[in-house]
Amino acid sequence: MYTSYFGLEEKPFSIAPNPDYLFMSDRHREALNHLTYGLGDTGGFVLLTGEVGTGKTTLSRHLMANLPENTQAAFILNPTLSSQELLATLCDELNIRYRKTGATLKTLTDKIQQKLLKNHSDDLNTLLIIDEAQHLQPEVLEQLRLLTNLETNTKKLLQVILIGQPELQQLLQRRDLRQLAQRITARYHLLPLNRQEVEQYLKHRLSVAKCFRNIFDKSAVSAIHKICNGIPRLMNLLAERSLINAYNSNNAVVNRKIVLQAAHDALGDEFQVRPWWQHSSVKAGGLVTALGLVLALGVWWGAYQAQGIVLETKVTRAVINKANPITEQEPLVDREAPAVVTTALAQADAGTSNDINSGTNNGTNLLALAVDQTTQAKASNTKLENDLAVATSKTVSRQAGLTDEQGDTEQYIASESSLADAQIDLPTSAQKSALKPKKVTGENFVVKAEAGVSDELLASFQSAIEHTKQSDPAREDVVAGSSELIPLAQMPTWVQDGVPSLAFEMHLYASDGQGWVRVNGRDRYEGDYISRELLLNEILPQRVVLSFRGEKFTMSALSTWN
Repeated sequence: MYTSYFGLEEKPFSIAPNPDYLFMSDRHREALNHLTYGLGDTGGFVLLTGEVGTGKTTLSRHLMANLPENTQAAFILNPTLSSQELLATLCDELNIRYRKTGATLKTLTDKIQQKLLKNHSDDLNTLLIIDEAQHLQPEVLEQLRLLTNLETNTKKLLQVILIGQPELQQLLQRRDLRQLAQRITARYHLLPLNRQEVEQYLKHRLSVAKCFRNIFDKSAVSAIHKICNGIPRLMNLLAERSLINAYNSNNAVVNRKIVLQAAHDALGDEFQVRPWWQHSSVKAGGLVTALGLVLALGVWWGAYQAQGIVLETKVTRAVINKANPITEQEPLVDREAPAVVTTALAQADAGTSNDINSGTNNGTNLLALAVDQTTQAKASNTKLENDLAVATSKTVSRQAGLTDEQGDTEQYIASESSLADAQIDLPTSAQKSALKPKKVTGENFVVKAEAGVSDELLASFQSAIEHTKQSDPAREDVVAGSSELIPLAQMPTWVQDGVPSLAFEMHLYASDGQGWVRVNGRDRYEGDYISRELLLNEILPQRVVLSFRGEKFTMSALSTWN
């Protein structure tokens, strides 16, 4: 059929274990060396394992074809036998005569021992090769071990080669077979062929069949390697079917398309080449990448939200301070907010006629601005909220700065003319020069009573202020103070040399101090020791603060140090 079409003397890809077609790859050559070493040793067991179709049986037949003349070998292909049946089969292979009926284990064992002693006296080595040895029962393996107990002062009289699949290694790990496992003098696990060896394998089989040209192009070789994973038996099936398909389509060269069709015909859907995006490794990598992006987005969003809250608080405080400055002579009832409430109360009272709830347009603008910082307060009049938006849009036009006792600068945006339009009394130049902001504390705000203001309105203002969310000055001081630290790269040499290798993989900042980082594969929180002398002091939005032997320094988020 296709043999004459391609100029072949015989079928090159038969699955029969023909030793003439044995391809001696580096792995097969090394396995053969282990078997040869086991034969040349003083006896015992030799173990050869490998996946189905990797060439174990072909290699064993090649070994038997090249045995020394002073070796008598017995080859057992069906190991699913009882102990007595195995001994009887061994007697048949070694040409030992015994009574077929009524033979016992003792009778067969005695016959085998007599044969072993006779071969030893005749300077003959006795070899037993068992293929598919993973099917042997534990009691049969123990019987084989007992046979190898017959020995001289220098060598054992029976050598055994066990050939099987990887399950054989697991079988020999049983506790009741530990004595046999200790007698294995050589063992080797035969691996599949790689891409380069697959190409050499195909050329070797074709050359044995007297074809010396490249019938399989490079794309076909790559497809065969991917589909068969370097297992020779599957490669023989696929190559055989590929030659048939190429012959049927009048192609002198087998290409990738022909191989894929042959895989569908000979191997079924299980061995189809999947697209690269369907491989498990690609899916796992995509999942890890997506998870990393989500985590990075979460870290960025958390830092962005924290910075926005701090900025909003500072701008609001600056607008309030500008609208109603506090001098040293004025009694400081609370933080900046009580002054706003007092001014708003007085102006709201002046603008009312009979009903307090009706309010005025401008007298309560800054009151609504203060109440807007809360999450629970409710405006008592819809008109007041509208006036707030009008007054706010008029007041944003100029930037200025106020410096506190520690030198911190708070920027604000306000316009004197706009504030005047909103009927808010601005401080005079003398009042501005006398203005000295005071460091505020976190005690509760108290509304100062004013003449002509009802108790109901005072209670509403007090409730709104109590629900106002205050920023945490202690936390802000910590973040601000960390700016004075220097990076690790600018620290003294002894500090840089003493700090171990660091790899920050994840960085999660939280304004409440509950953030964490993943460094060197482990999660660390503020106050944890990364190593024996390296302490994680603080986790900031864009960096971390560390200390080593009393020296503090910083490192950028998600950075490394080697």
